[in-house]
Amino acid sequence: MKKVILGAMVILCMTPAILQAGWGWGNKDKDEKEVLPVESKQEDPKLRQTFKEKTPEEKQAEIQQHRDARLAENKAIQQAIRDKQMAELKIKLAKNTKLTEAQKSEILAARGKQYEKNMTYGDQRRSANAAFFQNFANDPKMTEEQKREAIRAHYKSQKPADQVFRQQQKNENKTETENIRSEVPSSADTVTS
Repeated sequence: MKKVILGAMVILCMTPAILQAGWGWGNKDKDEKEVLPVESKQEDPKLRQTFKEKTPEEKQAEIQQHRDARLAENKAIQQAIRDKQMAELKIKLAKNTKLTEAQKSEILAARGKQYEKNMTYGDQRRSANAAFFQNFANDPKMTEEQKREAIRAHYKSQKPADQVFRQQQKNENKTETENIRSEVPSSADTVTS
């Protein structure tokens, strides 16, 4: 009996890994996204060592330049991932015989709008963060611990707005899906007609 339970536990534990490896179940783009933090962690110590002989203004300018370069790299990777996902979606839609061309283009347009909203939201958030950091970055009255606490509080205050934004997108996607499904004739309707 113990062997049966142990065998079942092993199978249950290994199933997600097998599904992900064998059939591509899960996040396909995870490997591409994980490359970013590794490269960034390798660059940061090198950047910090170049600061030893520089003035605070030079350090600030170099840090900003580094952040801008990293942001541009991240946006390029995000765009490549999006292009890949859109190509896969177009292939899936081309194979779908139940949807009309108008519905297919509506799905593609909705994805495009959502992507633009995401990019706009991200840019606004980055701008707000940059303004927040600029306010107290060179404040001599604040200790490092106070600055860290202010940063934590700032990010914590952004969390509810982020959750609302994501939930709003989920609701929009659900509504869009329901609208399209209501327009698609079911197989029973097609047979009786």
